[in-house]
Amino acid sequence: MNKQQQEIEMNNIQQQDTYLSHLDLLKEDDSHPVMWLLHILLKACAFFSYLLLGYFMQNIFYEMIILLICHGVDFYLVKNVTGRYLIGVRWYTDLSFHGQEIYRYEFYNKGEVNAIDSTVFWYCQFGSSCLWAFFVFANIFQFGFIDMFLAGIGACLNWINLWGYYKGSQEQQKKMRNIKQFLAKKGAKYLINQK
Repeated sequence: MNKQQQEIEMNNIQQQDTYLSHLDLLKEDDSHPVMWLLHILLKACAFFSYLLLGYFMQNIFYEMIILLICHGVDFYLVKNVTGRYLIGVRWYTDLSFHGQEIYRYEFYNKGEVNAIDSTVFWYCQFGSSCLWAFFVFANIFQFGFIDMFLAGIGACLNWINLWGYYKGSQEQQKKMRNIKQFLAKKGAKYLINQK
């Protein structure tokens, strides 16, 4: 191998090392900016369609269909995709044999949630839930029943998602406390038996 080929191979190896170190930094940071953007855009799409479609469309029927699609997509993707990536929880409900609703949770991050991801998720989820509730109350006082209905659907779906994730985060915190207590007891027993 001549000197020029060795230099080319060294440059390739150095470029691969640089590329891998950038991947490691992304892995260490473990933030999901694409999921933030999706989470925020879903909320904004529903809000702006609610606020602006009435000015651009003469037919309330089409406005309702577009807004219901926006609400449904927002609910589904927040429940199944952005919640899993941003806070590591996915929730769903089952019915027991007695007809009671049981919340089930899947935890994906084993207790380590990125603070930025979590903050974006919770602020957007809580803020959108409160804003939809505000729209409902504003339409009650204005006697805008169709708009109240549309805002009510957004409020219900956002509050259901917020409640599901809130219960999931409580359950996850309880599980982590139980695991820590269990490990502390096992560790204490091990140390006592060692002596």
